[in-house]
Amino acid sequence: MRPAIFDPFGERLDLRSAQETGCAAARRRPVRTRRIIGAVLFWALAAGLITARGAFFDPSTAFGPDAPARVAASQAPVLR
Repeated sequence: MRPAIFDPFGERLDLRSAQETGCAAARRRPVRTRRIIGAVLFWALAAGLITARGAFFDPSTAFGPDAPARVAASQAPVLR
């Protein structure tokens, strides 16, 4: 037996009549569109962050045998 499905106002939804009239497909379309828009925005933000990281990254502060000394000598705030 299927669990009962309720709308946000607490009324029980009859899934059989909604599927017969085609309302279920109409309800899914906005959700799918929002999911696609959200995924595109997420990947655009990720690509922007990666691009900015590549453009402004200074490898001399992160790599090399004296890198920890250079980072420690900078005026970075100390966590306590």
